[in-house]
Amino acid sequence: MFGVNVSPFLLFATIKHHIEKYREQYPATTEMLDTCLNVDDVISGVDDISQALKISKDADTIMKNASMKLRKWNSNDQTLMKTCEYEGLETYPHHSENNSRVQSSKVLGIPWNVLHDFFTISVKGLLELDTSKPITNRIGQQSAGKIYDPVGFLSPYTIRLKGLLQ
Repeated sequence: MFGVNVSPFLLFATIKHHIEKYREQYPATTEMLDTCLNVDDVISGVDDISQALKISKDADTIMKNASMKLRKWNSNDQTLMKTCEYEGLETYPHHSENNSRVQSSKVLGIPWNVLHDFFTISVKGLLELDTSKPITNRIGQQSAGKIYDPVGFLSPYTIRLKGLLQ
């Protein structure tokens, strides 16, 4: 069925159907899955480790019952990562005593420094702007197109450029 234009819709409709079956049993988890699922990534956060572990295990149970496997669990808390591994959740990257200082991972294609909990977004396209030539509409569009920011972290800066282009 994949390769057909309606495939993403069918996937989300199927996931939504399975989430709804557990709405009363796991209210926090179903709310998180319903609102924080982006294509094939779930991106969410909670205030404490016990709540994070409970939601992770409940989400894993819900999706296993739908014959779907959640994997690549990641967190900036090493204790949570070790507990997740102990509980049988598939972590990414694999945390162990040898590589417990894993530096980065990607979230929606944006590099995330796991240890210090910050994102890195490249604005190389704007910095490489050749000011020796006249700035044209085409050059402005090329520069704006080089910035990958699906979450909108740079919106306060790029909105001026996009407004100028309109």
